[in-house]
Amino acid sequence: MECLTIQACFLQRVYHASDYLNLRSITIVNLELKMAPDIFFKKSSFIHAFKDQIKHLSVKISDEIRNELRLKLLTDIYNCIFALVSSLKYLDLGVNDNYFFRRSLLSGLSSTTFSSSSIVHLNIKMNNFDDCRYLLDGRLTQLHTFIANLDYIYDPVLMRVNPSKIRKISSNIKINTSTLLKLKCFSLYAYLPTNEFDNEVVPFLRRMSHLKKLTLSLGIRGRTSFIDGTHLDNCILSRLPHLHAFVFDIITDFVRSTGHFEPSADHIRRTFIQRGHHADCYIDYHHSNMRRCHVYSVPLNMECMRHISHGFPGGTFINVRILSMVDDSHPFEHNFFAQISRSFPLLSCLILRNTTPQKEKRSHQLVKIDEIPSFIEYSHLVELDCTHVHIDYVEQFLSDVNTCLPCLCKLHVQYEHLATVTENFTRNTT
Repeated sequence: MECLTIQACFLQRVYHASDYLNLRSITIVNLELKMAPDIFFKKSSFIHAFKDQIKHLSVKISDEIRNELRLKLLTDIYNCIFALVSSLKYLDLGVNDNYFFRRSLLSGLSSTTFSSSSIVHLNIKMNNFDDCRYLLDGRLTQLHTFIANLDYIYDPVLMRVNPSKIRKISSNIKINTSTLLKLKCFSLYAYLPTNEFDNEVVPFLRRMSHLKKLTLSLGIRGRTSFIDGTHLDNCILSRLPHLHAFVFDIITDFVRSTGHFEPSADHIRRTFIQRGHHADCYIDYHHSNMRRCHVYSVPLNMECMRHISHGFPGGTFINVRILSMVDDSHPFEHNFFAQISRSFPLLSCLILRNTTPQKEKRSHQLVKIDEIPSFIEYSHLVELDCTHVHIDYVEQFLSDVNTCLPCLCKLHVQYEHLATVTENFTRNTT
């Protein structure tokens, strides 16, 4: 056996059962943080058995990393993997994306932390842009593919309080030019939007002059115009002469209407298509003359799509497993959720943020027999987060008049909403 994918709770039992001399790839899923030291710390039998033969290791930690003690433990686990699995070439380190880290993982630590002379492919969940920069300071000498999943570029609260201090700390992190020039594939995902795209992200990307593939998933604020294909080509893509693949999911938000020329969704779409990038796009118009533009690659090969709004036009996204839906001014109606279930047929995690009540509350209406569909099915949805929503959306998903969730096993919801919708857990239709 050369490849093994296993639930973390069964790992020790399985690897003690045989020698597995040909095993080269291990994927560990649903790893609880308390179990990790027994697997990855220096004296563990797992490290002793496999440190010289495993080439590909993928670890998915399921826990919420909220407090400092857990963050310190996570950093130690990450570091042990880098240091002790000496044969490793491909490393994927993931943590549940629904939870943010409290701080940078690498700030203040030695440059030997998370170092390796063998890893060529790294996919890792980190806190902020500084963590990303630290990993490119020369500690990963053979790296050619780097996938950075960040909570944010910089902490938006700290940027409002003392932006000059944050920028100074970041500028003092010396990126290794040789490491940048070896990079062939780079992906940058950031959950929260940033005002620092033009000042920080663009100069950073332009230094990766040997890139062949670039992937960006970003929310961008602090601009007077939308990000379009022309802007990206002028400021980034034209500076990467070896680039042959560009995948993107970009939202430009809080752009104020000026009364001058305002591009339509079709215009923005064409600025990408004319440069060989297939794309779709939609624009939302908010109160106070604020606008929002969401443009993305078609087809989209990302597993996660962030912050779609009521203006989302649909399509087919078979690769997307995690989706967040956010809207501050328009409701999500039943028919829109039906469109979402068709557009994302393999969705496993859905995050809702909408405090605007629905205008059409189907649970309070007689559903006609010939109405199609009478309910919506999310066949693969395992996790649903409707913590920050109007109670109508709890009703939308928990009433079987509206929605069928055959695989749901994790629900995040306000207790008061849950008690009301289920009539103190006595209502049959929920």
